Amino acid sequence: MLMTDYLEEELNIMDENSSSGEIKNFNIDDPISTLNLKTVLTVRSGTNLYDVIKMLNDNRIGATVIFDEKKSALGIFTERDILRKIIAKDLDLKKEIIDNYMTKDPETLSEEDPIAFALNKMSDGSYRHIPITKNGVVRFMLSVKDIVDEIAFINRKRVLNLPPDLKQKTSEYGG
Repeated sequence: MLMTDYLEEELNIMDENSSSGEIKNFNIDDPISTLNLKTVLTVRSGTNLYDVIKMLNDNRIGATVIFDEKKSALGIFTERDILRKIIAKDLDLKKEIIDNYMTKDPETLSEEDPIAFALNKMSDGSYRHIPITKNGVVRFMLSVKDIVDEIAFINRKRVLNLPPDLKQKTSEYGG
């Protein structure tokens, strides 16, 4: 199989795996809802740290939203919270509850807000994740990776054609 055939096959697989199958331009003025948003995984207030961290790990996600019994968002808990608030503190993760380690009253955005607004909030606040509301209720989690993935997908021919070592000289056929 020629390298060009291999790349063409990879592009076809990516097209088949995309949610819509159509190629679009990435415009930061588009609403956040145009991104492939993931439904937020949540935990209840009072859940122990062990269960929360296990849920994040098992689902390979970097953040969760903490809800009270009325389904109101109380806080957000991220990988960064684990690193900054928990590691090296000799805590009993099964006894400590999430409420004491979450970031309370997190910033949220609406799914109708522009992507540019999300990027601005994430940059200004040094956030990697931001809860997204639909009809006033937190429904999704947006990560910086979601935005990067969208840009990479739309520019996949250029991204796939990059050499493994960016300092390496390339031919017309890529890496």
